[in-house]
Amino acid sequence: MVPLMWACRTAGHDVCVAAQPWGESVVVSSGMPMVTIAESFDMTEELARHRRRGPVETAPGAPPALYQTLVDAQVRFAVEAADDVVSLARDWRPDLVVADPLVLAAPLAAAAADAPLVHHLWGPDLLRGSGYGYPGCGMAPDDWPEPLRELYARHDCEPRTENAVTAVDPWLESMQICEIPSRIPLRFVPYNGTNVLPPSVLAPAKKRRVLLTWGSMLVIRDGIEAFPVADIVKTLHEHDVEIVLAVKGADRGLVPDLPSGATVVENVPLNAIMPSCDAVVHHGGAGTIMTAAYYGVPQLGVAATRDVQTCCARLAATGAGIAVNREDATVDALASAVASLLTSDRIGPAATALRGEVLAQPSPAEVTDRLAVLAAGSSQ
Repeated sequence: MVPLMWACRTAGHDVCVAAQPWGESVVVSSGMPMVTIAESFDMTEELARHRRRGPVETAPGAPPALYQTLVDAQVRFAVEAADDVVSLARDWRPDLVVADPLVLAAPLAAAAADAPLVHHLWGPDLLRGSGYGYPGCGMAPDDWPEPLRELYARHDCEPRTENAVTAVDPWLESMQICEIPSRIPLRFVPYNGTNVLPPSVLAPAKKRRVLLTWGSMLVIRDGIEAFPVADIVKTLHEHDVEIVLAVKGADRGLVPDLPSGATVVENVPLNAIMPSCDAVVHHGGAGTIMTAAYYGVPQLGVAATRDVQTCCARLAATGAGIAVNREDATVDALASAVASLLTSDRIGPAATALRGEVLAQPSPAEVTDRLAVLAAGSSQ
């Protein structure tokens, strides 16, 4: 969301971010002011608790256990956040509320301020395209969880099949998995945080440079075993490439012993290092995929879970990358995929074409102008 927030600020609009305490350093370092909400609710722990429980069987035709856990956790988060976001909306009176579709308290804030709600997507619309439905994203209100309907009734907010009047979408339409009502395309602009950069990140590579990264949530949600770091490093080392592992500082201890020609950089924004890379191997997260797409870098996604498997499958369909599901990622399969990534004469041109598609989308400044018109219309 940061590029759109910057565009709003440079156009002269005020922006305030409502987030939980864990997001404080991220929000403040982006240059935006923040109000803390739902201090007592730990979504990260909710996800980690699910992983510790292990597989759960569900009835035939019912949503998978992971999906139901996600919905239940988001309903609990909405209950915890409701009073805070409603109070903020009534005091600050925003003309527009922009939120991730997952955040079920956002419509309460929009209703309290009598302002339009806009959804901000971040990848394939898995909520709408899941086939199981999600409150406010195509699900009939009668099918909403009862605690959520009770919450909306307490705050005089009408449950709707579509909570938002429109959705801004930085994931390319050609890579989407379903039709999104009133979709506004938005050019993806990489923003991966800020930090002091080591000069080596900006220096030209002496030989082909391959970036290896596994995102920010994978270890928390699924454990490092979901990403075969050691096997990938070993396979890459068999080619004449420079290997760069980009990790969070907290994940540094998960890095295996590295061969010569491999280095680790901690807390370096991917958009700082990606332009110097000839290829990237990653876990399949939407942000990583789109950052590589923005720079026209060929990709290999090794995906462990359904959400990132969908991201990787849509990437592979463009020809700009290769997808390997984690359960199929044997040493031989990884060796074949890496060889294709580094030797194919088709992936590079397809990655360049995908970059052109990204750059052809409306800029955050253009989308801000459209949203300003929407906000002004609602206040008249």
